[in-house]
Amino acid sequence: MSTKAPEQLPHQHPFRLVERAEPDPHGRFSVVLATANGTLTGTGAWPITLVAEALAQAILLVVQPPRQGTLRLVGLDNVAVYQTLEAGDRLEVEVEELGAFGDLRRYRCRGRRGGGLAASAEVTVSGS
Repeated sequence: MSTKAPEQLPHQHPFRLVERAEPDPHGRFSVVLATANGTLTGTGAWPITLVAEALAQAILLVVQPPRQGTLRLVGLDNVAVYQTLEAGDRLEVEVEELGAFGDLRRYRCRGRRGGGLAASAEVTVSGS
């Protein structure tokens, strides 16, 4: 994968919150929080809802949807933001599968910035 906008994401501006992604050898991705071509820069800290959505979008970079379908966000739990995050920040996101039940899949997403935990969430998606 290049450092260009991730093609796996079906989202478009203003709903695409991951601007670009770079894989690392340990199965993590460095993602850059969207600046929407510069329009979001300087707007201050992102609210927790945008951070959670960005973590959820990172799942699409790691997980292949089942049966050539799509993944749909079903739920967010235990969402926490530990550092102020703004447009253009680089996060190293780890996506870990926690379990499955039928078409439902649950993941833990952890975003690190500067070596410290910046945000985390448990994300449930449905594959269709």
